[in-house]
Amino acid sequence: MKSIKYFIALTAIIMVFSGCKKFLNVTPVDALSGNNFWKTRKDVEGFTNGIYTVLRDKVGKTILLPALEIRGNYVLTSGSIDASGNNVVNNLINNNLKAMIKSTTTYDTRMKTVMNWKPWYDIISASNILFVEIDQVPASELSDVEKKRYKAEAVFLRNLSYMFICKIFGNAIYYTEAYNSKPLPRLSQVEVMKNCIADMAAVKNDLPVVYPDAVSKGFRPTRASAAALLMHLNMWASAWDEPNRNGYYTAVLKLAEELSSYTNYRVLPITTENTMRIFKGRSEENLFGVLQDFNYGETFAGYANYSFFFSSYPYRGALSKTASFMSYEKEYINKLFPAGTRDERLSTWFDNYNSGNTTFQFKKFANRYATGLGSALTINNDDSAIIFRLPDALLLAAEAAAELNDAATAQGYLNQIRAAAAAPSITSTGATLRKDIYEERCRELIGEGHFFFDLVRTGRATETEFSKALISVGNFNSGAWTWPLILPVSEAAANPHLVGNNFWN
Repeated sequence: MKSIKYFIALTAIIMVFSGCKKFLNVTPVDALSGNNFWKTRKDVEGFTNGIYTVLRDKVGKTILLPALEIRGNYVLTSGSIDASGNNVVNNLINNNLKAMIKSTTTYDTRMKTVMNWKPWYDIISASNILFVEIDQVPASELSDVEKKRYKAEAVFLRNLSYMFICKIFGNAIYYTEAYNSKPLPRLSQVEVMKNCIADMAAVKNDLPVVYPDAVSKGFRPTRASAAALLMHLNMWASAWDEPNRNGYYTAVLKLAEELSSYTNYRVLPITTENTMRIFKGRSEENLFGVLQDFNYGETFAGYANYSFFFSSYPYRGALSKTASFMSYEKEYINKLFPAGTRDERLSTWFDNYNSGNTTFQFKKFANRYATGLGSALTINNDDSAIIFRLPDALLLAAEAAAELNDAATAQGYLNQIRAAAAAPSITSTGATLRKDIYEERCRELIGEGHFFFDLVRTGRATETEFSKALISVGNFNSGAWTWPLILPVSEAAANPHLVGNNFWN
């Protein structure tokens, strides 16, 4: 990439802390660079909040998480989104991404935000700057322990970004230097994952176990957040580094043991009240997320949340919106939630779950606020974007244990999730157990943006039983699982090493 000084662009959105209850509500300033800036705690917090603003916009102002869930899934457009939306969403379901690259309809444009990696590199670049420049802050403002905490937070944010870059695009440009200006080639995603694992592990214990203020809970990284990130990094690496898989699985199980030592986290029983707490973002399940809260002026784009597509009034939309845009296919949802098997997620998270038509209602994201009055009344989603939560991490541990043929440990982690849903325990072993764990992730994490990543990571994207849009083994190996990488002409010209994803070119 051309002289990578994202800080110049970032200063336009860097913010200054403006209230202990609204750490994302911040005020822009003109310039926060160099020796004139890194002087006070307020400077550091303001710069850090600027990084979170970029992250918030990436997940809360785009179609990212719904797109990652819809692609290749057993869903259908049962209603009408808009004049162009149904065609675009159907292309996404069927893994026909080439059709989106040159098109300019509203939904093609929204999908292309997923194909833009610059915001992730904005986060990485700013995190690298934070890591280096915080040492300029006088000891009278920040103690050594506090500086280490900010450095670890910077490492967390850059590695979170690398995780998404590799999961979406595959190979990545990797750097940790502040103000990097070297044109670099894309590095193998396995090497990127290894670098990230070492990077995060080195500073994980500099993060707090808990924050003293409730505002940061679930939205600033803790040691548990770092453990969850490391579990994802290891599991993604295991998918592409077959000779060393067992080492990654062992690391995941060790991290799961660490998570169990943090007594402030637990899996919550499935109820409507607990569901609302979880997706507000500060419950005992939440490991890391991005805040949305209408009361504090922190609102996302409507289409950034899954319920925009799968719900209608009174859960989402105008008073006149009596039909959901999308639903799950009846055969698939019946397989996930078979008739006669108790599972509290079924009644808590859905209405008309197997209708396969516009009466389908997705109620998992149930926090909402109203705007307008009378016939103009509209119900809007008010859930935060949850990146990591405890059941996700425990199911990764179950998967790792099953891959190591430790059925008892795998069942133990898996059945913690089943018990919270009042569902019967699973006692299977071998390949059946591995399939059961995968399907439990489909159930428990439905709508949260994990579906396509799990499909790719486990190799099930090439199997008709698990993917609606089957990718042949040859196409998978050629990169059909990635997203197209849209590179501005100026960026590609400035870095001769930089290439897009050839499968989509």
